[in-house]
Amino acid sequence: MKRVLFNLSTVASNRLLPFLFITILAAGACKKTSIKSDAAINDNAPKEENILAAFATTFNVSNNSQLNSAMSSAVSGDKIILANGTYAGFTVTKSGITIQAANKGSAIVSSGIIRLSKVSSVTVQGLKITTAGSTQTVDGESFPVAVWFEASNSCRLAGSTLKLSGQASGTQWVMLSGNSNNNRVDHNEFGSNSVKGHYIFVRGNRTGITVPSDRTNWANGNGPNNPNMARNTQIDHNYFHDMAASTGEIMVLGGIGVAGDYQHTNTVVESNLFVNCDGDAEIISIKSSNNAVRTNTFRTSVGTISSRAGNSNTISGNLMLQAGKTGTGGIKIYEKNHVVTGNYVDNPQDYGFVLGAGDSYTSSNFSHAQVFNASVTSNIWINMNTRGVIIGHGSNDMLPPTGCTFSNNALRGSASTLLDLRLPGNTVFSNNSTSGSNPGIPSTPLTTSDTGPGSYNY
Repeated sequence: MKRVLFNLSTVASNRLLPFLFITILAAGACKKTSIKSDAAINDNAPKEENILAAFATTFNVSNNSQLNSAMSSAVSGDKIILANGTYAGFTVTKSGITIQAANKGSAIVSSGIIRLSKVSSVTVQGLKITTAGSTQTVDGESFPVAVWFEASNSCRLAGSTLKLSGQASGTQWVMLSGNSNNNRVDHNEFGSNSVKGHYIFVRGNRTGITVPSDRTNWANGNGPNNPNMARNTQIDHNYFHDMAASTGEIMVLGGIGVAGDYQHTNTVVESNLFVNCDGDAEIISIKSSNNAVRTNTFRTSVGTISSRAGNSNTISGNLMLQAGKTGTGGIKIYEKNHVVTGNYVDNPQDYGFVLGAGDSYTSSNFSHAQVFNASVTSNIWINMNTRGVIIGHGSNDMLPPTGCTFSNNALRGSASTLLDLRLPGNTVFSNNSTSGSNPGIPSTPLTTSDTGPGSYNY
């Protein structure tokens, strides 16, 4: 009882009447149940979060002044609804609030940035974001950015359309940085884009991390914990499309060098649709550890899913429908303990899969790490008519894969060598096939009906 009343007393004065009403109800509840102990109070008193939700305020705003006033007044549980129109960006410093368009896609953020600054449980949904963004300083580094999750937890960007205009080269459309945990980016549309940058950058900060000259010990799991990494990010049901050539990866997971490569970031990228994402030789660039890229659909997108640095990443159940487009590929992996399983790659113009050869961690020419203990199982590659699957490729020192398995995979096509054992090391091969009819597609490809704002309701 006391705890409920104390928390409620923090509600703004314009909510005094509901507060008094709740107080009377709570007192009646206490009397009725003859509460005599703290345990009984906790079991029987009205839950404060439910009480607050019942009296949450909805702010309807139609201009920047009203939006700023609502942001100042809002408390946890409140909702701010933006009428059709154009708005400047905003910084959220209150936890537990929702900011949404009255009509999906009709409240347009055309300038500034959307910044979630050290908050939790904030949802931003249904907006159209066309801003050029602005340059912000993160851990001593400057980034042009449009939407920034700054050391925030359990926040969400959903059901929004991002189509930036006039942005600087290198702009991060959505960036998660610092000690950010359990955030979600879902059911959004990203594109089109012809300016260098990334649609999503899940990164961290280098503060307090002294990087060794020899990364071997860290790569073996003995490095320090970097507390300022974005972790447990979920990226799902987004529609990414039309990233022009030489503009950059669609998304980067990690990407701060050795300070982030061996951090267990646990990002999940699942059930997204990628169409004509041609910005780089790596569509998704994984440069951290313990991430999952699964059940996504890629169509005619140049490059690969690349586990470039870090350990224990899983790439599974993805459909890559490449239609022979120049520069399209499949999957490539480097470093330790990765799992590649259940993927379907159809008609890549470049290689369908690369199990990399690598460089010594102490090499002056270090570029890609040697592969150890990879499991590559139950994948399907069909219509590989130019290059096939390559085992042992792509480094300076050419150290072979070690302790890997390649089993139960189907390889089809007219390439001269479907399974190119260029430098196999001691990789174990079993139950793979290179002839026969093409296996069927194992799942239904995602479409824009399954992804993006059109598939999201609130």
